[in-house]
This record gives sequence, structure tokens and C-alpha cells, in this order.
Amino acid sequence: MRHGLSLMFAILLLTTVAGADESTWSVPPARAQLQRDQVLIPKGKGLLFVPAMTLSNEPSYQIFRDGRLIKSVSPGIGAPLDPGTYEVRLGSGLNSQRFSKTVPIFEGERTLVKPDWAGLVIDVLDNTRTSVNESYELLDATTGETYGLGFGIEEERGERVRTWLLEPGVYHVVRVGESFTTIRKFSVQLLPGTLTQRNIIYDSGSGDFIGFYPRLVDQTQAARAASAILSQTELSGAVQLNTSQNTGGDDRASLNFTIQVFNRTRYSSDRDFASIRFILEQGATKEEGEDLRKSSDRAEIRATYIRRLSPRFGPYLRGVVQTVLFSEDARFASPQDFVRTLQNGAVDTLRARDKLTIAPSLSPLTFREGVGINSQLVRSFPLNVDLRFGLGAEQRLVTDNFKLGEVEGHRTIEELKSTSSTGLEALLILDARLSRYVNLDSEFDLLMTSQDRADWFFTWENRLRLALTSFINLDLVADLERNTTLDDTQGHEQVLVRFSRFF
Repeated sequence: MRHGLSLMFAILLLTTVAGADESTWSVPPARAQLQRDQVLIPKGKGLLFVPAMTLSNEPSYQIFRDGRLIKSVSPGIGAPLDPGTYEVRLGSGLNSQRFSKTVPIFEGERTLVKPDWAGLVIDVLDNTRTSVNESYELLDATTGETYGLGFGIEEERGERVRTWLLEPGVYHVVRVGESFTTIRKFSVQLLPGTLTQRNIIYDSGSGDFIGFYPRLVDQTQAARAASAILSQTELSGAVQLNTSQNTGGDDRASLNFTIQVFNRTRYSSDRDFASIRFILEQGATKEEGEDLRKSSDRAEIRATYIRRLSPRFGPYLRGVVQTVLFSEDARFASPQDFVRTLQNGAVDTLRARDKLTIAPSLSPLTFREGVGINSQLVRSFPLNVDLRFGLGAEQRLVTDNFKLGEVEGHRTIEELKSTSSTGLEALLILDARLSRYVNLDSEFDLLMTSQDRADWFFTWENRLRLALTSFINLDLVADLERNTTLDDTQGHEQVLVRFSRFF
């Protein structure tokens, strides 16, 4: 009799939901997931299995017995339990908005909960089809009740879009703070056992949503791999003109201009994320009566790979290459003598120099590598914080690089040596949405080569961006750096009105 009841419950729970379309899922069907589940059933226990519709950020479900919480489990992972009757609560939103099921568990058997709920995935894109970290609100179309905020992803971190698990029905997607009665809303009907995927288009100029349409679901493995690759290029520039009127001297004028080419190419799948970022920034200053001078020079390639073990946790592998394209010269108002010390210890004197080349093009050439664990500490619309911790290494290769100095009233120039360091690395990445038009991005990269803090080297890059229009931004840049060739921490600050164009 007991075996007959067990079989009846198993048939009931495995019955296909009417209208369900598991082919819309981005993972194998429910029964295939159950067959592939590797969780072993301990002696005297049974197993509960709630299938997943995606490999994204699906909310965990809670298991209760006699009103007491037993455990919280992610969909797609089996949960061993003592035989008995349990309440399973799952879904998005507040506790009162989640739905529950009563499930019997039998010794030595696997029980599959039939997926009669609906899944919803929304990508927030701009008009260049790039994912953006903009928020929206999800409302029940019948009651107007809000299920909370959703937001786009930050691709550089290998994040995945959140999956809503909801009861079947009609829902509205609106801008945060919009009324239930607004005409500026997009509606979507969710069917039982079906995953619905939508793209919502954000207009950075007006701040409104201007489109809402189904995401194309590719059928072939080759098509899915191709669609997972996205490349975007940004061309931006800034110009600054300074003039001064002096009552006791000549009027002076100076012109400073900067141009930056930024390309980001990324591959993203359910389990893997890879990103290659290329930055080329060049700037020059021309003062009246003087030669054109370099004000900024940067060429950088950053590559990152993350293996997603969970939505917030996984190992990473990264590499960075940095250099400059043009030589760096030091100019002096009047000719001066310099005592030069070379790497081999030889000393000579440079006479009557009003200009010195202290670094040739493509030098220094810096390499940084790291491997470790990536974790998302904070994941929300106004604030995202990631921490990476592992083993790191840095090689700084120099050729004919010199450092200016002064000893006992004599100007000196000392040739620098190539360096190599290994140790523990920590990388803290933060982005904060301070308001609708103000963003703060910060990245702190620390390499600890010994217990002595004097042997700790870091770079700290900060950028505060104020959006003036869809293509004009006011950027405040503040960077700090300490490396093996610097005695003190070096700072760099810029205030730029930046004009940007995406390709």
C-alpha cells in the first residue's frame, strides 16, 4: 500500500503541466535535470528536487516542516530530507507574494516538483544593444502590487541577469516610481512552466524605456555561441582652452586636448565569462610660445576570465599589459648639468641640457597576472561591490628609463632597473549610482609581496561621471599609484568635458 501511494505521488508530481513549454528554458528539461543531479540520497532519507529554468540568479526556495525552516536551496540542486510532508515556498518578491506547495518525501526516492510557475528574464539594453545597469519595477497587472526592482547587469564583472519566478498571469514593467495607472508601461503574459525572455530598451537621453520585445532564442549551438560574443567601441575626446590676462605681463593662452579609444569585447554564457578591454588615451598641451607637450599617454589591454560556480562566486584568471606610445621628455627653463648614474654603476656628466628624454616609447612595459576567487559582496541597483583575492605577479620592464633627482645641490639622473614581484593580490571593484545622472566607478588593485607594508604596491582608479546629455559627460578622474619604481605615492587628477560616440 505504501509503495502504491509513493508511485501515485511520483506520477502526480512528474505530470507535465498543461501549457508548459520546457523548450523555452535555457537549461535541460525538468526530468533531464533530475536524472543528471549528482546529489546522493543518504540512507533513511529521500530527495526533493525543484528544477531550474535558467542558470541565472534564480531565487532560492525554502523548505519548511511543521512551520519550521529546514533549509534554503537553489533550484536545480537536490535536497536530501527525512521522509515526511514538507511545505516548499518559492518565487520572487516578498514572503507574502511567494507561492507554496505541499510535497511528500519517501525514503530512498527522488521527488520532482512539477514546474507550474512561470519564469521571466529581462535584459536592460541601450540603443547600441549594450547591457546597462538601469532599474525597472515589476507590477502585478491585476492588483498593481509591486514585486520589487529589477536591473541590468555590469558586463565587466561577468554578472548574469536576474530571473523572476512568478505565478502565471499578466505583469507590467515600468520605470521605478511610476504609478500603476501610467500609460508608459510594458505588459507581458507569463504562462505556467514557461520561461519568457524580454529585452527592454533604455534611452540614455530621456531616461525613458522606449522598447520592449522578445529576446531572440537561437536554436543551434553555433548561433548561441556567436550571439554570446559582443564587441563595442567608444571614441571620446575632450578639449580645454585656458587664457590669462596679466596687467604686469603678456597675455597667455594654452590648449589641452585628449582623445580616447575604448573597446570592450566579451563572451558570456551560463557558466563562462571572458572580457578583453582595450584603452588607448593620448593627450597633449600647447602653450603660447612653447612646443607641444605630452599631457597623457596610455595604452592598456585587460583580459579577464571567470568561471561561474554560482551567481556570486567563482574562480578568475586575469592579465594586464600597460605601456606608453611616445617618449617622455623633461624640459628646463635654462640649460643645466646632470650627474648620470647607469645600471652598471658607471657615472658621467651631461652638460648644459635644457631637455632630457627620461623614457623612450613603449617603456616601461608592465605585465600583471592574477588567479584566485571572484565574489560579489554587494549586488543592488545603487551599489555593486566585487572582491577578487588570489595570487598575483607583476613585471615592469624598462629600457633607458631615468629618474630625476637632486643630491647636495647637484641635479642627478639615475637609470632605472626592470623589476619583478609576486605575492597575494586583492582587487576591489565598486560602482555606485549616486543619482540618475551621476555614477562613481572605483577600482583598487593591491599586490602584497611581503608582510612589510613598504613592499605593498597598488593602483587606485576613480572616476565620477556626470551625464550632461546622451553624448556629453563631465568626468572627474582621480588616480593613485605606488609601484616598485616610485618612492612615494603618485597622484593624477583630471576634470574633463568628454564627448563620446559609440560604434
